[in-house]
Amino acid sequence: MAWKKVRWPAILLAAFLGGMLLMSAAAARERACIPFHLKTEDGKIINPLTGENADQPYSPRQTCGPCHNYDEITKGYHFQQGWDVIKDDFGIAKGNPWVLSDGMLGKF
Repeated sequence: MAWKKVRWPAILLAAFLGGMLLMSAAAARERACIPFHLKTEDGKIINPLTGENADQPYSPRQTCGPCHNYDEITKGYHFQQGWDVIKDDFGIAKGNPWVLSDGMLGKF
């Protein structure tokens, strides 16, 4: 008797959405980056545990470039946003010489 009251469209919709959620989770795992080391501009590995090159800044080109198209990524809108307004005297008129742009530099 209880089966007559079951709303089959709702059950089918829930099953479909659950399947989509599982498929998207599996796809996200496939797209995840493999484990990698941060690297300096000259390609040396940064290892904060041993202190090796720990005082050096990391290089996105050297770290991400082997797997991702770095030149294409750096041409993207959000990556370039704000570079056309950055200048050394941007904040001097407002009494803030440390301000170099309007704050939209690379902002999402």
